[in-house]
Parts: sequence; structure tokens; C-alpha cells
Amino acid sequence: MFRKKHHGPPNRAFAHAEDCKILITDPGVEISWTELESGHWHAVCVCTEQHVYEEPTANRVRLDPLDPKTSQHLGQCEYRDTTDPAVLRVILKVKDGAGGDYHWVECGACDTAWPVPHFA
Repeated sequence: MFRKKHHGPPNRAFAHAEDCKILITDPGVEISWTELESGHWHAVCVCTEQHVYEEPTANRVRLDPLDPKTSQHLGQCEYRDTTDPAVLRVILKVKDGAGGDYHWVECGACDTAWPVPHFA
């Protein structure tokens, strides 16, 4: 569901100029892409050159605020070991945190709250 983008050469073909001498000589020619730096791809022909920049992706794992592994219930909370998603949706209230960088999760059973990071 949440995967990093495929890191590799662009899927699009190199676009030659209309009067490209190489393309006229060999219509099936394919110009290869070279990675100059991470996420920066470059292709060169006698007619033109092109650059493609991949959008950076976050290396952080996105966390589900209702995931039992991120919970921080009090020790005496009767739902601290609950993994049933239906029960968790009922007892946990999820709110956006300040600035949108995290979720604020409140347990209705033990009156405890904790932040869960939210990465766009």
C-alpha cells in the first residue's frame, strides 16, 4: 500500500528534434538515460539533451494511528492488549495534531493520549 517509488531510468522515450540526423539515419535508435546524481537522469543526442528529476520520497514509514503497536495505554487499561480493529475504532479517538505533523490519539477507556507521527 505505502511503497517507495521505483528508482530507475524514466519510462518515457527520449524526444528527438524533428531534424535529428541520427533519427533520420536510424529511425529505431534509442538514447539511453544516465543517472548523474540520485534522482537526476540525463540523456544526450546530437540534436538535443533532456533532464528528468524524480520527486523525492520520504524514507519514513507511515504509521496507522489505530495500529496496536503504536499505542501507549496506561498499564491498568483493560484495552491495552486489544488488537481487534473494530474495538480500537470505538475506544480510540484520532485528531490531527498541531501543524499536521502527527495524529493525536486519545483512549476513551484510560484517558491517556499519545502522538503518532504523520508523514505526507
